[in-house]
Amino acid sequence: MKYSNEYKVHYYYTDYNNILKPSYAARYMQETAWYELKNQGPTPEELKEKNQAFILTKISFRYYEEIFEDDIIRVETWANPPKGLIFPRNYRIYKNNGTAAEAVSAWVLLDLKEKNILRSDTIDVEENFLRYDDEKLDFDVQKRIKMPENMNVSGEYKVKYSDIDTYFHMNNVAYIDLICDSLYTDEDIVSPDISSKKKILSLDLNYNGEARFAQIIEMKKSAALCGETRNQESFIQGRIKNSGQNCFDAKVVLTHTS
Repeated sequence: MKYSNEYKVHYYYTDYNNILKPSYAARYMQETAWYELKNQGPTPEELKEKNQAFILTKISFRYYEEIFEDDIIRVETWANPPKGLIFPRNYRIYKNNGTAAEAVSAWVLLDLKEKNILRSDTIDVEENFLRYDDEKLDFDVQKRIKMPENMNVSGEYKVKYSDIDTYFHMNNVAYIDLICDSLYTDEDIVSPDISSKKKILSLDLNYNGEARFAQIIEMKKSAALCGETRNQESFIQGRIKNSGQNCFDAKVVLTHTS
């Protein structure tokens, strides 16, 4: 069963080209799924009473059409039937009745008290636990992103108040801002009259460990042109400083347009 909401794109969700930022496309998707749970169940409050929470482990985005300020978009989300530990969830953004972006994600249900991941076939599924739809997208999450062996240190980032959610760790969409920030250099944005821009075609993101408030993420990056398309592939990895814990792996494919 699909659930959808309509939104008008705010100007402060767009970038210097007046195009909706990838992180805000993800926010619209996240907000729509949140509304679905609150309206159809299980609500966040019901999950909290059971010491449970859905945790995002992987997500993959595909972008087809640019979305601008004041565009009216419809965001649709639906869950596929779970398999083993994984609860798949899909998203689609419509603009002018066409598909502007899609995403597929993999979630696990965590017992917050015991810190155990619950298998879907062991859950006492109530009538309204989740409503499923069988439609699948024509791409899947990247189960494992193969990172290059030689990656350059590209900086550090301290997790801020504005990044964290109710679990005191960095919210899923805050990683996307961090990743997109790493795609640009000072030379890329030199003036409002810039003649070329980077267009993201796809973004694959694996969440490997949480980043909590005030922790420092060490960033590594590698980029190269790929194949005949001459698109740029960028690989970004984040690790928690001192502990060395792998926080996330990401792969972004982008192209330059005029």
